[in-house]
Amino acid sequence: MIGIKYGKRKVVKYRGNQMVVGGLTSKNKIDILLYITTELANCSKQEELFNNVLSLGAEIFEADNITLRILKNGVLEPVVFLKETDPPRRPLNPGEGFSGKVAEDKKSLLMENVPEEDPDLLDQGESTACICCAPVLYKDNLLGTISIEKETPYFFKTDDLEILEAMASQLGLALNEVRLIEGLIEAQNRINSDLRLGRTVQSQIIETEIAPWNCLHFAQYYEPMVEVSGDYFDVVRNGDTLTALIADVSGHGVSAALITMSIHHEFRRCTDLGLGLSEIVEQMANTIMPRLPSGTYFTAQLVRIYNDYTYSYVSAGHNELLHYQALSGTIVRGTNAGVPLGIVETRRQDYPESFGSLQPGDFLIMHTDGFTEQRNAAEETVGLAQFVQWIQDTALEIRQSSALTLKDPAQAALQALLNRWEQFTGTVPREDDLTMLMIGMSDRQPEARRLYQQATQAWSKRDLDAARKWAMQCLQVDSSLHGNLYLLARLLYKTGEYNESARYMESYIEDSGEKTAHSYYLLGSIYFRLGNMNEARLSLKRALVLDHTNEDAVIMLARTYLRLQEKVKALRTLEKSAKAIPASTKIRAAIEKLQG
Repeated sequence: MIGIKYGKRKVVKYRGNQMVVGGLTSKNKIDILLYITTELANCSKQEELFNNVLSLGAEIFEADNITLRILKNGVLEPVVFLKETDPPRRPLNPGEGFSGKVAEDKKSLLMENVPEEDPDLLDQGESTACICCAPVLYKDNLLGTISIEKETPYFFKTDDLEILEAMASQLGLALNEVRLIEGLIEAQNRINSDLRLGRTVQSQIIETEIAPWNCLHFAQYYEPMVEVSGDYFDVVRNGDTLTALIADVSGHGVSAALITMSIHHEFRRCTDLGLGLSEIVEQMANTIMPRLPSGTYFTAQLVRIYNDYTYSYVSAGHNELLHYQALSGTIVRGTNAGVPLGIVETRRQDYPESFGSLQPGDFLIMHTDGFTEQRNAAEETVGLAQFVQWIQDTALEIRQSSALTLKDPAQAALQALLNRWEQFTGTVPREDDLTMLMIGMSDRQPEARRLYQQATQAWSKRDLDAARKWAMQCLQVDSSLHGNLYLLARLLYKTGEYNESARYMESYIEDSGEKTAHSYYLLGSIYFRLGNMNEARLSLKRALVLDHTNEDAVIMLARTYLRLQEKVKALRTLEKSAKAIPASTKIRAAIEKLQG
């Protein structure tokens, strides 16, 4: 509140004239001007600023009403006022009403008796008699107007107009500052919103959980330095092979994250085409390079693991691939030959493949340099040598402390390694994105393979009970062995247990990545036997998209349409396939049977 005491003013008649008695002294005016300056300078939001102007005006001027109008799209909009009037306040064009006149002229106005001086400035029914109105300006740019109003004529004096002008001047400065602050906050909010959206989009291509593949288990750690990351990793399954990629884009933030989206698209496209690792590097680099901002590049490392657990890898300026060998307890450091991608035109021959082989208990470590280049409070860098030693020590400790063989060595090793890393780095802010992918081979893989071989031998002898017994035991040892999932799906189909058969066939397709025409035909056939015609139709259509010459899938799809009471579609499917496979006697026979 204003710490100023002054008598209430009133209008009296003296010698036939109207005059104001009481009001402000010169000292009052100085104190009030200082107070206005302080109060308005402390506002950080428009709403707060407008409300402060209103409360200050009510204290100082003893007005019946105060109105602040802000210029928006060429119109003076009333934003705050002491009380609503009858008729209600309305938007004004420049030149309209006393506020519009002040806005048009950019000059203050004091009218002691408006109805007598210029009644056209009032709306019909408006009871205002005395007004002071000042333009709100910033560097001669009109921002709005502020007016004080009284229903008593001759109430306001020149002193009041001077104070109102000073308030309007301070309001113009404060409003400009507030708009700058709110603009910055809004821009920051938009940036944060964009970053959150980017994080959401990027999270769709970053694996949060990777299912096991053929007795290989995965552990991953992904921590962006900001909302979005320039690091990227992916794992693609393709039947008898698995391909993993880790990449690190130079720089941080949105631009680096956008490049990871391109890397994701190109990597998936190249693996779907069945390209070799050196070919993938060449294709990715030469496709993405024209889109890169000047000075931007990325490192990459690709690993392909085969059904017999041999592997090959290619590095493009990335950190060395690390192979922990359980038998010896040592780590083999791979090569990092090859320059980063996006610097020069890439040729596949400049990125030769290297080879290795995984044994039970082994694991591969793919990581970005955020781990090795991070510093602690003493400005000491982790370094690759120490990082490698930590992996070796933690892996050895885990194996020595485990009474049973490890089903998932990678996950246990990753957590222990992260604990050591965090103890060393402490609470020092992260200097880079952090990404690590570990691929470990289960210690129990030999046992799972042995049980699976016994199951297949029993299957070949048509001993379904024995085959089922060995297959279920294999499943308990490691549920990710592809051949065993496929065997269980076929075995349970044979025994009429279609629900379970469908479940194992779905797992086989998803976990192995064996998304072939034959796999989808078998799944569709299981759904058909189960009576789930909609799922059968979808699976069989997928089979024909992958191989439109699959006669069995064509005929099974036609049968599915018949079950759905869609004979026309069944016949159309057969006739279309007959044109594509004119030599097929099966399809011609099916058409004749359906027509007959």
